[in-house]
Amino acid sequence: MNHPQPPESALSENISSEPETAESTSAEPQPSSLPSSSWDRLVSTALVGTSRRPVPALPDLPRSTREGAAALLDLVALDTVRTRAGYTAHTAEPVTPDAPDHRPEVSAAATHRLDVILADRPELLPEWLYLAFRCDRRASHTHLPDLLERAARDSGLRTLVATAVGGRGIWLASFNGAWSFVAREPLATDVYTDAAWHGGTPAERRRSLFALRAVDPAAARDLLAAAWPQETRGEERRGLLEALVVNLGPEDEAVLAPALDDRNATVRGRALTLLTHLPDSAHAHRLRDHLRHHLRIDRASPRPVDVADLDTGRADLLRDLALTAPRKTNPTHDERWVLSRTLVTQAPLDVWTELLDTDPAGVLALAADHPELRSALIEAACLREDADWSRAVLDDPETGLPRMVAVGAHDPLGQRIAPLLAALPEAEQCARALAVAERAHRHDFLGETLRAVCAPWTRELSEAAVRLLVEGGSGAPADSRPGSRHSARDRGRRVLRGVIAERMPPQHLDLLPERPPHEEEAHPHALLRDTLRFRLDMHRELS
Repeated sequence: MNHPQPPESALSENISSEPETAESTSAEPQPSSLPSSSWDRLVSTALVGTSRRPVPALPDLPRSTREGAAALLDLVALDTVRTRAGYTAHTAEPVTPDAPDHRPEVSAAATHRLDVILADRPELLPEWLYLAFRCDRRASHTHLPDLLERAARDSGLRTLVATAVGGRGIWLASFNGAWSFVAREPLATDVYTDAAWHGGTPAERRRSLFALRAVDPAAARDLLAAAWPQETRGEERRGLLEALVVNLGPEDEAVLAPALDDRNATVRGRALTLLTHLPDSAHAHRLRDHLRHHLRIDRASPRPVDVADLDTGRADLLRDLALTAPRKTNPTHDERWVLSRTLVTQAPLDVWTELLDTDPAGVLALAADHPELRSALIEAACLREDADWSRAVLDDPETGLPRMVAVGAHDPLGQRIAPLLAALPEAEQCARALAVAERAHRHDFLGETLRAVCAPWTRELSEAAVRLLVEGGSGAPADSRPGSRHSARDRGRRVLRGVIAERMPPQHLDLLPERPPHEEEAHPHALLRDTLRFRLDMHRELS
């Protein structure tokens, strides 16, 4: 029950005129053994009375919204609680607000779906982030801490997360060192400023250089060349060098070539990777000359082509391969072959077709009896992203796509499928995967092959994958005992089902029958359909 409050004047008189007794003093809570200066002023005002002295404005306490004695009691209560809580007076600089992000936020439905993904379907997070990027929308601010935390644990998410969180996420990361990575990721909204380049943090300088590189590659290159001698940290040099990947051109060799002499191995390696994509550079021509000098051709020999041991003491050769001299004065043949393999991997592939006067398939055939050389050539094809060489490798009768599928994704040869397919047009990628699906014998290997297709699946490829999944489930109930043939088949079908759930276009949901071919498959089949429906709704919300 609410009781009427006494008038403020009466309360103030009571405070000022009531005698202080030992009993009342002991009954009242004591704010602290060492009263604050604010407390002293509040007590003084109470003794005099608010009718005679106004409530003081204290620098360390907020102003009360009430007046007179009520305001005084508010401040007394606040100071008492604050002192008992161990508060220590301090000052702090105001936080600088983040820059506004003019991109619209994703819809409420998409925000709710992200809640579900973060809680129960983390495997779909990359797809959600990509769809948000494609429609140029940002994530809800309430999701920023969770997204940054996920990306801190999974570096593969960082580029997409940086785009989704935008400027607010970068601002938020400034308060948590574990999230600092996001400040290095370039954004489409970044612009170059002299202030950021000359006086910003390493992350701000990197993003500013990326922004300038997108609009004026020559100016960005000149800035980098001028600043390079003053950059003392290898990590920062590498981060700035990576900006050249934007609009990479022949003129960039002037900056990349000196980086081959860098004392930091990661800087040298990054420079070599970028130079690999400049086939007409002076560096590329030197690698061709190195290979011509060391290539041995004897078509009558059991091993028609070979690479002679490289001289590990040649400083110019080691520099062109971004390597340092080995510690041993007399390295073994295997150690010398490591150097030879690096040359084969980094040299332009056209030198092989020129010297052997054949096409890529012919080169691989001549190297058939030299497994180490064939492996290096396949690695070079993956690195160069050359469509003709990728086709030659995938069609090779000994180590081509059927063999890669047969050995599985855990074998180094099977791991070459994705980069080789990536060099081909999207339709050709799907056609080759379809050919594998039509003659596949193991569901798990087929699943890994389908996962390697980086292009959207054609309807024909989706039909083949669903047909193999459904037909593989028909017949007698599976024997799930460890080591049994049915157990291996079931494991493979789980892999295939998982790939279909994550990679098949959700618009192809109609290809999947509503009921499974076998009753024992009812639950996983229902989960598969549910995942595809979930993804279909996700695509509609972020279209």
